[in-house]
Amino acid sequence: MTKDKGFDFESVGLAKVLSSNVLKIPPHQRDYAWTGDQVNRLFTDLAAAKEKRHDYFLGTIVAIKDKDKGTGPLQVVDGQQRLTTTYLLICAMRDKLRAISKGDTIVKNIENVILTIPDRKEGDKPRLTMNTDDDAFFKELTKPNSKLSELRPTRDSHDLLIESVKAARKWVGQISAVVSDSDVPDVIDSWLDYLENEAQVVLLKASDGARAFKMFETLNDRGLRTSKADLVKSFLFGESNNEIDQAQVCWSSMLENLRELDDDERSLTFLRHHLIATRKFVRADDVYEVIQNEIRGSSESIKFLNELKTYSARYTATFHHDSEEWAKHPTETKRAIEAFNKFDLKPIRPLFYAVSLKFNKASFRTATKLLHSISVRLILASQTRTGSNEQAFSNAARAVYQGEITTTKDLKKALKAVLINDSEFIQVFSVAKASNAGLARYYLRTLEGVANDESEPQFIVNEDEMAVTLEHIFPKTPKDGTWSEFSDDERRIFKTRIGNLCLLQKKPNNQMDNSTFAAKKAIFEKSKFVLTANIAEISKWSPKAIEKRQLELAQFAAKAWPL
Repeated sequence: MTKDKGFDFESVGLAKVLSSNVLKIPPHQRDYAWTGDQVNRLFTDLAAAKEKRHDYFLGTIVAIKDKDKGTGPLQVVDGQQRLTTTYLLICAMRDKLRAISKGDTIVKNIENVILTIPDRKEGDKPRLTMNTDDDAFFKELTKPNSKLSELRPTRDSHDLLIESVKAARKWVGQISAVVSDSDVPDVIDSWLDYLENEAQVVLLKASDGARAFKMFETLNDRGLRTSKADLVKSFLFGESNNEIDQAQVCWSSMLENLRELDDDERSLTFLRHHLIATRKFVRADDVYEVIQNEIRGSSESIKFLNELKTYSARYTATFHHDSEEWAKHPTETKRAIEAFNKFDLKPIRPLFYAVSLKFNKASFRTATKLLHSISVRLILASQTRTGSNEQAFSNAARAVYQGEITTTKDLKKALKAVLINDSEFIQVFSVAKASNAGLARYYLRTLEGVANDESEPQFIVNEDEMAVTLEHIFPKTPKDGTWSEFSDDERRIFKTRIGNLCLLQKKPNNQMDNSTFAAKKAIFEKSKFVLTANIAEISKWSPKAIEKRQLELAQFAAKAWPL
């Protein structure tokens, strides 16, 4: 073992990390997260290295030494997934030997040396203790010959632990199947020897949390597996000092609130959007660095974590118009939220989040309508991700959060630089294409509502797709020798133009004859949709006819998505 400036580190076999130490995953560490692919990759890589008689390096495990003379458990900061999976693998080896009633001595060694440590008061205690959410389940799971069908998982991590046990048992079964039962103990003993001596890790023991987290950050900056959100959590918990339990509660509550979001990076995305709305504009790659610079000490850390706990519920609600958060809001607001989310324009999200937190009910409704119209106009103008727009939304979000903007009128004034006015929008819409069928249906349904003088037609987003379909007037795949009004280039250019699209009832569309425009007109004139029926009044369908119709639709569009 080598010692250097608050660290002890040694190269040691992975199984010996277990047999030589008592290990504890801190309450605040993330839950077990390895998928079946990651578990099987570990087993496969170990098998390949063992077969070639090579040692195998599994990286670094970072832990904090107990302050009480080093007699307490090591707090694992980095490496819990590898340690937990290895522990489950060794449990599967024990269970295999028990099942065939062979290798009693090896079973005793596994149970009394690798998996548990004797305690005069409490009896045998596991050498590995999981975090708050996983520990009780883990203890049941790792009992000798535990019956998986009798366990009751309550978290995603519990399901992953069960899948890992299944994978470990299957893998042990495969390495045992090539020999007779009497030789299985030798096979397992050779594997235990490999895990104790050749499957190497560097065990790094830090004298305190600050040093451990610093090493953790350094290792992850160099390409190891932990996500930016995990780094943020470790930093905030390190700063929280004696308030670690409160920090754990806040972080767990945040994760629970965010679970409804369909986003693999939902924690990082929320952290970024919260920083943008409350503090400063930040790129996703810089979230951790900004939090390091902005949040210092226990008081600031706990305050920030409480913000995440409290506001994550509202952030999640902004993605769901039927959330309980909007129970006391009028139906019109919920419809506006649903329409806004049809587009999910990422740069505008922090602003929508800030508005949801700070505006009163009436202002929130009108602001949501405004942000929805802005989103549609920017998408049709292909201006959704310009740097100036993103910065403008960010500045407005902070002004809303800080109380400098309290009305939709003031919000519109603050966003003046990014607004596409009516004349510009009419020009944009008059040449717009719609390759996405869902958006095309929405655009046309909204324009139909304007033509019928419906109230707020832009918020009708759930037209029944089984009853109403999207029709290309000049067809996507015309028959040879038809539609001579269109050159080859014009066919490519005009087939997805909005002016070439219309809505139809499902049944007639199934009988549509794509050979000529005249054949289609008979169907169009019977349509319940005004804008579709009007097509039947056109004598010939051509590029000029599409341009003329789309310009007319553009006039409706300016009314449909008003500023």
